[in-house]
Amino acid sequence: MYFFIYKIIIFFLIPFALAKLAYRALIKPVHLQYLNERFALYPKKLSSVWKSRQTVWFHCVSVGETKAIVNLIEILLKQHPSTYFLISHMTLTGRNTELLNNPRIHRTYLPYDTGGASKRFLSFYQPRVGVIVETELWFNLIDQCKLNNVPLHLINARLSKKSLNKYLPFKVFINSKLLQLDSIYVRSEEDLSNFSKLTKASIKLMGNIKFDTSPPKGTLKKINQLKKQLKISSHFVLVAGSTRDGEEKILLDLVKKINYKELILVIVPRHPERFGEVEKIFQSQSLKIVKKSDLGGVKKTPQYVLGDTMGELYELYGLATLAVIGGSILDYGGQNPIEAMSSNVQTAVGPSIYNFKDMVNTAEKNNAIFRFRNIAELEGIIKNLIDDAQVNQRVLKNAQNYIKDSSGGTDKVVQLINQYL
Repeated sequence: MYFFIYKIIIFFLIPFALAKLAYRALIKPVHLQYLNERFALYPKKLSSVWKSRQTVWFHCVSVGETKAIVNLIEILLKQHPSTYFLISHMTLTGRNTELLNNPRIHRTYLPYDTGGASKRFLSFYQPRVGVIVETELWFNLIDQCKLNNVPLHLINARLSKKSLNKYLPFKVFINSKLLQLDSIYVRSEEDLSNFSKLTKASIKLMGNIKFDTSPPKGTLKKINQLKKQLKISSHFVLVAGSTRDGEEKILLDLVKKINYKELILVIVPRHPERFGEVEKIFQSQSLKIVKKSDLGGVKKTPQYVLGDTMGELYELYGLATLAVIGGSILDYGGQNPIEAMSSNVQTAVGPSIYNFKDMVNTAEKNNAIFRFRNIAELEGIIKNLIDDAQVNQRVLKNAQNYIKDSSGGTDKVVQLINQYL
């Protein structure tokens, strides 16, 4: 019954999804590129090509998930020189995220979740095994994988208490679909506990493969170039990564209050459609903000920088004296702090962390991250770092040890994939 209702809901949602794409295409026509893939309508002449290949399929909804598998794909490419790797996405930003330049990697949009489209997708690409990174679950796709004998695994899975409470009213239905997966590998003890309340499926603790990520090759060169362009030397650079609505104004007010002339605020909004909106916040106060996409005319060190490009957060974190994790200041649940921490950058996380609670709490216990419960505490952290560089070095060392001790999840996924190759 629930599955039938789900299918009806998906059927009626597709026109709205297309309308949203069309609206976005008015600004960026590229949103309508590869529209055929959204419905799994592929060139017939390529069908035999994919049938002759040994293919491993990863689904990475957007940027974070795509970056998380870079090391994993690199290892598998070396171990299996004749295997192809299909990476599917739901978002344009995910598809455009830099991965690895290799002819055996193919990128595509995952089709809208109808039974017919999912079946055509699997029939065309013929994957040996499918791997969903984190927790984007499409139930028609799961059903078709089972019907077409395609093993499907969920890795790096996460489930916050907030999400669990949303799913519990549909526990019987969701449990039936999760039982169709061949395995579920979660990131933390908290995720293990939450999944156990939702399903009777076998759940295993794998660890977080994002701990195995590192800045892409050439990042240091780009950071140094960016410092020259922005004329940054001994400045205190505060980089706020993946900020959400309302947080930019709070950080701007804080920087103005601190009134330290060597302090530079770099804002990187979580969603690209908000770039213009954030720029207007500064313009409304007659403040000049330099855009990352337009650095040609910079003549002196700017006080405010807008990170309005995609997939370059590592570069911007590389500028930081202190990185503040967006989505954690207001009630959005936070973002993953690993990208900042693995950039060898001091990292601070606010009060809202329910999406990454276990990770942040463990990092805090290891004195590997700064926590602030309100803006006054963040102000204190910034002032302490300005006054005492040794604080910075101590916590940085703890962060490096924490990441090293938490790594290893990628090796477990490699072992899982190798069973099918």
